[in-house]
Amino acid sequence: MNSLLRQLIFKIIYCRLWTRILDRYFVDDSLGFYGERLAARHLLKQGYYITAQQFRIRRGEIDLIAVDKNTIVFVEVKTRRRSLNSIPAEAVDEDKQNRLAQTSKHYLKLNNLTECQTRFDIIAIICSGPGAIASITHYKYAFEPRASFEIF
Repeated sequence: MNSLLRQLIFKIIYCRLWTRILDRYFVDDSLGFYGERLAARHLLKQGYYITAQQFRIRRGEIDLIAVDKNTIVFVEVKTRRRSLNSIPAEAVDEDKQNRLAQTSKHYLKLNNLTECQTRFDIIAIICSGPGAIASITHYKYAFEPRASFEIF
């Protein structure tokens, strides 16, 4: 049963025509939510397992948390309508990186995963709107927490 469900999910993900139609008519109009769905699909196609979406605490939020082999990957998704001489990933400044690191620390403690390897990635998406074809760029190992900041 589990493998049948998994096959169905992958068929839905890989069928571009149906997903575009569904995205255009049934997805919230927010470009950010659409970008997060595209990023999640991208990670699933790459063999990642998504463990959490929009993990929030008072100090911050992590868009996607995934597992790549034996590494927990914290993913920040940045979606823009078009590139105006800058990349969406540039919006993840030092302050945002510190908030992501603090939030990831809380997630790891909450789930007793403090001994696991971690990584911070950024997925930059450029598209005109929900349902449109998008350009996806995945930056693995996008940043490391500052030297003065220790996860544990």
